[in-house]
Amino acid sequence: MKKWHSILAILTASSIAMGIIAAGCEAKNQTSLPATPIIIKVGLPTPLNDPDDPWGKANMDPYLSWIDLFNREGFQVNNKTYNFQLIAADDRDSPEGGTAAAKQLIYSDGCKFLAGHWSWSYSAISAVTNPAGVIFVTRNGGGIEYNSATQLYNVFGTPAREEWVADVLAAHSKFPDSKIGFLEPDTGLTQSEIEQTSRQFFDPAGIVYHWEIYPAGTTDFGTNIHGFAQAGCSLIYTDAGFDTAALFLKQRWDAGYKWPVAQAGGLADLSTYTAVCGSEAVQGLIGGYFGIWDFKETKVDPKYVDMCQEVMRELSQKQGNTYAYNDWIGWLPSHVLILAQAMQKAGSVDDPDAIMQAIRGGTFDTTAGTFTMSGEKTYGSPVVFGCPCAICIVQGNGAVYLSEHPVNSIP
Repeated sequence: MKKWHSILAILTASSIAMGIIAAGCEAKNQTSLPATPIIIKVGLPTPLNDPDDPWGKANMDPYLSWIDLFNREGFQVNNKTYNFQLIAADDRDSPEGGTAAAKQLIYSDGCKFLAGHWSWSYSAISAVTNPAGVIFVTRNGGGIEYNSATQLYNVFGTPAREEWVADVLAAHSKFPDSKIGFLEPDTGLTQSEIEQTSRQFFDPAGIVYHWEIYPAGTTDFGTNIHGFAQAGCSLIYTDAGFDTAALFLKQRWDAGYKWPVAQAGGLADLSTYTAVCGSEAVQGLIGGYFGIWDFKETKVDPKYVDMCQEVMRELSQKQGNTYAYNDWIGWLPSHVLILAQAMQKAGSVDDPDAIMQAIRGGTFDTTAGTFTMSGEKTYGSPVVFGCPCAICIVQGNGAVYLSEHPVNSIP
């Protein structure tokens, strides 16, 4: 009998031990499994069915590919891992479209942040995001009136106003003997404002220039071309969109002029210009450039260079030809990196005030380079990120790096 008691005791002890070991193994397996990342929704209001949609649509594939790459590692806040989910809405490049897109993204899709924005719907979107406490990362520049007292959650992740001037200076550094012709739409810009811009930025650089203003909706630029020719211009810079640049390229070529023509912002896919003006007329087209692997004056983290080049390779394989469009690199990826790093600095992913406090005056490492938020004197709050301001020029069947004039700090 004692023997059976001993055997029973041994079996019971063994069972308990095995249970403890099994429980321990299960707990170990559970703790070793990676936690499922928590999703943060980021809204992208952008033109998708509009004359400017060559940019809106062109950005979508690289944006989504880059977000997928970023999410492989994600980012950590308070020992929790987060991923971004990108949700796009058509803002139709208009106030009405901007209002509808912002409301859809915030109230229907549940986005706590909007980023990557560049179109002409700023005021309408801002009127929705600020009362909702949603951080809105966008551009400054034309069509944007910023009030630091009422627009508490707006961030200029791309300084388009300063970038325009810096791009002109970058082009001038490569064509120092050129007289620059500025082709500007009539948006209420007065002669005194033109003179102020010239005196502030272009006169000190020794730029010789001539201004031509055209009415909104112009499709025949013959008068302006004649004006540039009479003034002796040899390099044209237009602060306009794809349609104007392409039409002007064709018409200046048809008139017998081969002036380099620079447009504000990055170049759309070159085939879109060629379709309008032909392969010869598109030669000499200059635009913004974000081939960060070619930068000479701006240092970009090699990790981000590798990520962006991987996106370019993926899209080349997907489309069956060499993918060359790179303006996307300086917009949404840079904007969401600012957001992610601000959340880490703030120790919060859902407190917009704490995140904005981290953004104001903060330094961020992004696909556009490492810059410190500035602009307190100019804009009333240090919410303006820097920019490499690199440009490229079309030569043959592609666009190649030309020069840089970085915007590092804004007063």
